[in-house]
Amino acid sequence: MPAPDYTRSRAYRAAACAHLPFGVSSTPRGRQTPVPVVIEDAQGVHLTDLDGNRYIDFTLGYGPLLLGHTPDCVQAAVSREMARGLRTATVHRGEAALADLLADCVPTAEQTAFVTTGTEAVQLALRIARAATGRLKIAKFRANYHGWIDNLHIAGAPDNDGPSTIGQDPAASADVVLFDWGDAVQMASLDSSFAAVILEPAAINPGCFAPPPGFLEAVRIATREHGIVLIFDEVITGFRLGLGGAQQRYGVLPDLTVLGKVLGGGLPIGAVAGRRDIMHDVASGRLLHRGTFNGNPLSLAAGFAAVSHLRIHAETLYPRLDAMAADLCAHVNTQAARTGIPACAQAVGSAVQLFVGTKGLTCIGDLTQVDRAATGRLTDALLQRGIYTLPRGLMYLGTPHDDADMATTRQALSEALETLRTPPTRQGP
Repeated sequence: MPAPDYTRSRAYRAAACAHLPFGVSSTPRGRQTPVPVVIEDAQGVHLTDLDGNRYIDFTLGYGPLLLGHTPDCVQAAVSREMARGLRTATVHRGEAALADLLADCVPTAEQTAFVTTGTEAVQLALRIARAATGRLKIAKFRANYHGWIDNLHIAGAPDNDGPSTIGQDPAASADVVLFDWGDAVQMASLDSSFAAVILEPAAINPGCFAPPPGFLEAVRIATREHGIVLIFDEVITGFRLGLGGAQQRYGVLPDLTVLGKVLGGGLPIGAVAGRRDIMHDVASGRLLHRGTFNGNPLSLAAGFAAVSHLRIHAETLYPRLDAMAADLCAHVNTQAARTGIPACAQAVGSAVQLFVGTKGLTCIGDLTQVDRAATGRLTDALLQRGIYTLPRGLMYLGTPHDDADMATTRQALSEALETLRTPPTRQGP
């Protein structure tokens, strides 16, 4: 097939790098190959780039856009809010309105504190846990992502316990102890010196892994036994795996829940929700919770509209998305088995992960089997066929995806898998 024309995206990239480091505002966006395409328009789940190429979007803003790029309810809410003025850093009724709504949707959200990003929400949750327990140590799981602050931006892969980037302060993670996600036996190592255990209850970020049977229960039992605050990082899973997130889906309740992404309806937001007793230090004003843009009216209006829509349609919306994701995985796995290509797909809810180099993974430790370069070739081939995914093979489904979109995507996946039969072109000596 003829290669798409990326002339204008390439020219933009070259010009942007003059004053914009790496040409983007978040490093992963600059790693798309053959070039980071510049998106000019987004309608529903359909994108158009600077060169006029069209795509079906499965990145959905790296997860937040469950309702697509142009949901009527969110656009109307933001428009109404704009007419009232920005009101940045003021007290407004939207704060309590969204907190009240979350209390109706998320099992553990008796009280909610708003921030601007998921990374900030994680740090606030850790501060709350340390204040509540008087302890410092934090338990983190390998390959779980909790934002880019130095203390938890470590062990980003199962075979690398170190920092995730240059420039990090190694002392920042001195009180962090690492565990293997999914290993219930290791929970016996927890003791009363820990302030908190933080984890992704379903590990979508490393590759769409559902929690093994008994794992979350073991974490909950151990944390309760030792008076440790259990924090679920539901920045990705919140409102994507169901109205009540992973905690409702799997029936295990944390003490604190970190939220973001879908919660904002596409606008920046983060939140820490928890039991009233755990949130006491925030509620009393003793624990400082600061931020100029915390609870900004536009984000909270968008969030209230999005969550309200999800609550109304939850009984049909989530089963449909889950079924579409399962169908996509079945297609990839069937095609891989038929052709003998070592590839697979797995899903948790409406998130799908494509892998090349293995015919199946059972745990996060198996990620060492994945051929990341070949997975990148697969997503490159999908991009050329109008399917826009994260370069590492993660795909998010949204409510605007319809039968025609999915049929086109299945065909593109079949063709893209076939390209893996051809050895990659060597680049230079």
